[in-house]
Amino acid sequence: MGSLTRRAFLEASAVGLGALAVAPRTHGGQGGSDRPNILFVLTDDQRFDAMGCAGNPIIQTPNVDRLAGGGVRFEQAFVTTPICAASRASILTGTFERTHTYTFTKPPLERAFVEISYPVLLRRAG
Repeated sequence: MGSLTRRAFLEASAVGLGALAVAPRTHGGQGGSDRPNILFVLTDDQRFDAMGCAGNPIIQTPNVDRLAGGGVRFEQAFVTTPICAASRASILTGTFERTHTYTFTKPPLERAFVEISYPVLLRRAG
């Protein structure tokens, strides 16, 4: 499998999740819902090993560890910008800070970038 850019990953994920959201179902999911159940957890402002599931022997994070054990945990992720607001904007839009230009000193995020964010894409897909 070739290398995958963050933007390509987010676009493919949104398309795939959108397809799941609108695909016909033979039966409902838990609680009768036929929509996928997505839980996206993002923690920031911490070191790479600041959770039990990341190997920290002192910090106890049983709930996050349980989520990580039953889901997907990106073990080799990195940020392109160490400023949390700009970094979150990059994660949500799949673009670099130099592209979206959002940071604490320049709110709000431009509408064009909101429109391509994966939460908006998922909402449009149902």
